[in-house]
Amino acid sequence: MKLLASLFAVPFGALTLTSSIRTAIADDVAAPHLAVTRDEAATTGPNRALLHSGIWILGLSYVPAVIVAAESNRYGDKRLYIPVAGPWLDLTTRSNCSMNAACSNETTNKILIVVDGVFQGLGAFNIVGAFVFPETRTVAVSSSERSNTQTSTLSVHILPARVGRGAYGLAAVGTF
Repeated sequence: MKLLASLFAVPFGALTLTSSIRTAIADDVAAPHLAVTRDEAATTGPNRALLHSGIWILGLSYVPAVIVAAESNRYGDKRLYIPVAGPWLDLTTRSNCSMNAACSNETTNKILIVVDGVFQGLGAFNIVGAFVFPETRTVAVSSSERSNTQTSTLSVHILPARVGRGAYGLAAVGTF
């Protein structure tokens, strides 16, 4: 029953706000001591989303390459220990086999090496991109912290207000 009453309270409050004869004025706002704030972008460091995705992509593609390098007897496969460049160096040492039994899986191996190299490269690009495109966050700065040389911008605050006799609603206060 309480849930049903709360579901009707929000639309009824909006209807009361729009149909009231008396409009909310700035004196009705409960918090007159609010300072005017403005949002500013601040650079805080490397882009965490790019950094985390790059580490995961590079790590998940480098681990199988290290396992192959450790288990393989081929000299070229030992280059897979080198991150990012290793798969491409290993690909250059692969021989072109004709259709014989010893090289039956060579085409599949080359495709897997290329896929591994592409993913290692993408992971490395994400890690580098995290530092090239740093993360920015929006920081609210109050009017007392703002320097006088900056121009004011649009600022709107939605606050609770008394709207009519015993009715409450929302008031929008701002600078334009």
